[in-house]
Amino acid sequence: MDQSSRGQTAVLGVVLLVGIVAIGSVGLMVYAGQATSGVQQQTENERVEQAFVELSQRMATTSTSSDASQSIDLSVDQRGAIVKKDTGNIRIEGGDVNETLSIGSIEYEADDGTRLAYQAGAVFRETGNQTRIVSAPPIHYDADAESLSFPVVTVSGETELNAGDVTISHEFTDPVRNASIVENDSVRITVTSKYYRGWEAYFERQAGEPVIRDVDHENQTVTAELGYRKLEETFGSGVTYSDDLNDKHDNIDEAEQGSFQPLDPVIYDIVNSTESGDLDVDRDLGTVDGYESLSNGTHIADKIDGGHLEFNLSEGNATLIVDGDIIADGSTITISDYEDNNTLKIYATGDYDASNTGDVCVKPCGKDVSGKVIQLYGTSEMQVDFGPGGKSRYEGLLYAASDKDNWEKRNSCSYQVCLHSNPDFYGSIIASSVQAHASAMDFEYDENLRDSEVDLYPEGYALPPQLTYLNVAKHEVDVKNS
Repeated sequence: MDQSSRGQTAVLGVVLLVGIVAIGSVGLMVYAGQATSGVQQQTENERVEQAFVELSQRMATTSTSSDASQSIDLSVDQRGAIVKKDTGNIRIEGGDVNETLSIGSIEYEADDGTRLAYQAGAVFRETGNQTRIVSAPPIHYDADAESLSFPVVTVSGETELNAGDVTISHEFTDPVRNASIVENDSVRITVTSKYYRGWEAYFERQAGEPVIRDVDHENQTVTAELGYRKLEETFGSGVTYSDDLNDKHDNIDEAEQGSFQPLDPVIYDIVNSTESGDLDVDRDLGTVDGYESLSNGTHIADKIDGGHLEFNLSEGNATLIVDGDIIADGSTITISDYEDNNTLKIYATGDYDASNTGDVCVKPCGKDVSGKVIQLYGTSEMQVDFGPGGKSRYEGLLYAASDKDNWEKRNSCSYQVCLHSNPDFYGSIIASSVQAHASAMDFEYDENLRDSEVDLYPEGYALPPQLTYLNVAKHEVDVKNS
């Protein structure tokens, strides 16, 4: 290569080097510009988000007072916000209440597509298909006090809001008629809104996943039910649990999550009635540790401790009240004969322990006869243990509804109902939590229970109201630039 060529190569190398550096610099400038823009947009969104939270708080305060309006400096950019009057509705059903309330919203949309919205007292942040709750709606549900308060705050008129001073004034309040006392019922709230995902997340966070009864994505609707589920829906599945189900080997193919009302008041009332003499008793068995042959009527026991009670229900129903534990060992409670629709109802204040080889079943006990004849009802504190001492069989209903989520550990199981070893279960279970961790176990739901009506307690007894006090009112406020 001559000297001229070497010179040209050197110059070309320098040019390429400068070009590569320049391209890299431009790339860094573009990336830095994009990063800066993203940070600025995020900061702007957070600023508007706080402005909407403050706006929500001021609207809540104004909705309860008609004396004076309030002002707020709305920190939005030049895009402003839009007030829309009818963007959805809230339907409230329960007791004598069946009302549908229209709701409006205040919306802001950023350059990156993020949408912030105020609706019925809540503030939502929506990005793509994800909706986050920024500020919760003023729904107050107190299970212990059996009360639900829901002031629906909405907006009137349609206008645009620019950055700067905004005036909020109370227009009117419409209290929902008949919405004060709701007896023996739950309350359903159905929200139709493009922010339905946010409402769904709110209901789940406040009262747990079981309150969500339906989500209709096509119609942008979510339905939540507060209060316990209706007793007419009892035993519609093999296992209904309110807290947790741990089915290690997929033995249970009919299971759903849902909350039913604990029977503590009824069970303790029945026990007290036997002690006071208000309830006629046919047999007082004391502690059952031997064999007893029984028929229809009402029988009481202090405890079943390895004994055997055999019932003949050919002449009518029987009730067994156990003010203590049921320790099942061998044939414990069996039905020798029965007529259709005759049942044995067992109400126990203690635990059910079949950790050895206890059997509760309809004879011949070797095959599935009926999951309805034997019905065991326990308090919210009842713990149930099947196994691990050997094969045990249970044929019937087991209702131990509870809101409790922390259970004493027994045989390496910290659930309310423990299915160890290789139990044979035919019927249905309602409890707070259930663990089935034996691959050899046999669990089968009695399909005849699905549409079957089951009376959970004797005639003359009833559960207290699930939701007693309901306070619902629609407050409409006007929001506009000053």
